[in-house]
Amino acid sequence: MRDLSAIQRRFYELVTGGSIAVEPGLVVGSPERLAIYARMYLDRLHDVLWDDYPKLVAVLGAAVFRALVERYLRASPPTSFTVCDTGATLPEYLATRDDLSPWLADLARLERARVDVFDAADARVLSRDDLAGLAPEDWVGFSIGWVPASTIVRVAWAVDDLWNAVEEETTLEPPSQSPRTILVWRRALTVFHRTLEPDEAAVAEVVRTCTIGDVCAAIGEIDTTTTPAQRAIELLTRWLDAETLAAAT
Repeated sequence: MRDLSAIQRRFYELVTGGSIAVEPGLVVGSPERLAIYARMYLDRLHDVLWDDYPKLVAVLGAAVFRALVERYLRASPPTSFTVCDTGATLPEYLATRDDLSPWLADLARLERARVDVFDAADARVLSRDDLAGLAPEDWVGFSIGWVPASTIVRVAWAVDDLWNAVEEETTLEPPSQSPRTILVWRRALTVFHRTLEPDEAAVAEVVRTCTIGDVCAAIGEIDTTTTPAQRAIELLTRWLDAETLAAAT
């Protein structure tokens, strides 16, 4: 008889790999019992991914999504201790599938970003009151940054429009190929996302950790037709009202 670790390892391989053949001398149970475990494994993780990727479900349909999940789990068996990580690599897996529409990977990236942001750390948000008492000379050097529960998603397809169509239950059309940058963030227990304007998208990475002066400088390099300080204030006001900026700790 093999040792327990070998039996456990082989049991895992049989269940996750979809094969229920039992080698002579390997005590892991009958093929029928293994088949039950294999089916339950797929069913439970399918339910997890169904909850994490509802827009993919809506676009693909239940049957196609089910088949996709089975192929994904065979190709990328979970290695994390938590089922929350089951779909972490699904966007990358979709990008490798030549038989699927290329924009599905971008839709999955947006959905996965929303899942990750929901689970991210809390932080006190920066408010207008925090800035109200600043002296004019202190504005340029004042530090800002996105809240921890936020991320930036860059996509090649207009999957944000497709997302809205699913939400509004309108006719679903394949998205156009239109690169864009999407900010995803959580406010309290609600996750939001918004497509950034071109200059806003260009400075999005800067805002991870910068000063208001850095934003002005970045805008000045992008667009010389506007006053950088004025545009920076417009964007800062938008970010403050949406509660996307973190207060200094």
